[in-house]
Amino acid sequence: MKILQIFDDYGTPGEKALPGIGSVPSVVYYLAKYTAKKGHNVTILERGHDKNDPEEEYIHDVRYVRIRAEKLPAAPYKLIKSPNGFMHLFSDSVSMAFKINKFLKKENFDVIHVHFPFAACILVNLNIKIGEKMVYTAHIGDEKKRFSLDSKLPFLKFFSPDLYLMKRVKKSVVLNENIKYLLVAKGLKDEKLEIIPNGINVNEFSISKDEIERVREKYGLNETTVMFAGTITPRKGVDCLVKAAEIILKNHKDLTFLIVGNLKLDEEFANRVVKYVKERGLDMNIKFTDFVSYEDLRALYSACDVFVLPSFGEGDPVALKEALASGKPLIGSNVGGIPMQIRDGWNGFLIEPGNEKQLAEKIEYLIENEEERERMSKNSRTLAEEEFNWEKIAYRYIKVYEDINRC
Repeated sequence: MKILQIFDDYGTPGEKALPGIGSVPSVVYYLAKYTAKKGHNVTILERGHDKNDPEEEYIHDVRYVRIRAEKLPAAPYKLIKSPNGFMHLFSDSVSMAFKINKFLKKENFDVIHVHFPFAACILVNLNIKIGEKMVYTAHIGDEKKRFSLDSKLPFLKFFSPDLYLMKRVKKSVVLNENIKYLLVAKGLKDEKLEIIPNGINVNEFSISKDEIERVREKYGLNETTVMFAGTITPRKGVDCLVKAAEIILKNHKDLTFLIVGNLKLDEEFANRVVKYVKERGLDMNIKFTDFVSYEDLRALYSACDVFVLPSFGEGDPVALKEALASGKPLIGSNVGGIPMQIRDGWNGFLIEPGNEKQLAEKIEYLIENEEERERMSKNSRTLAEEEFNWEKIAYRYIKVYEDINRC
């Protein structure tokens, strides 16, 4: 099959479909890589901002084609809070849709796989027949915003780009059962929806002792480290983690809480959290790295002792799978796709979102019980290998592509 992956994001550093710079770009990269490995012809169409980047190149047998496009600020759902922001996003979506459609007139694909709804909503109207061979993966964490349930965003109260697109494409992929349930309740047909979680390349997370020592020294880690990785935004529950850390540090002065992730996506929130840490005198133990390289990120998972993701909403977080593959005990909120990766009491613990006391209790339990950490670590690695290996996930997507191709 000839497959096109459209990656028209503008919220990740460089806006490239490469691993280690965000959940969606990692998913697009590995899905394309392993689909190509199965013998299919795969092209990734992405935005090109850097004039030094070639308009076309091959990376691991995947063809990358770049469309010259404007560089927009990150977080589209922040843009639509203001009329000017909405118009900016809308005009960009129209522009991108026309450019993508122009590309599609030159080449024919058996399957077109999109990962963001904005330009795709315009595209299915420019070229109505395209919906019959289109797959949409909804990388959704904020279901209330995305499904027109959040009154704080008036525009989304009346129109959901996700729902609009899903009704016009052949198949939509969601990341967990809860999202599928919400969509069916919103009128989507059950047979148009598939549940496929994100995958992980397990072999990439077998890190040498030298690499672990290198990042421990580089980031000034204490003997025991609790790690978070993700964007520093309210949805990720970073402020809850900081408050839990404050409770624990009263009795455990030698702990490091390492908060890894982009501080610029929601600067107002990030600055508020960093300020709180400094004012409370916690900055010797709670460290913010901002964005780190993929090489460092992989080693940091191995260098930590416990991984925490206290989110208020998630689709199927890649960071959690990276910690799974690194063989770490996990603590995460009982929301979205997190329970698919954390089996309570087996490879970690599930907590109520926003409950810093419960989070502190679970972290403290794990740092005080080495045997439990070791048992859960082995179980995490096993789960990553048996259920989330990218080769298995890519095969499930290929089945969806084949179903579309037969119709």
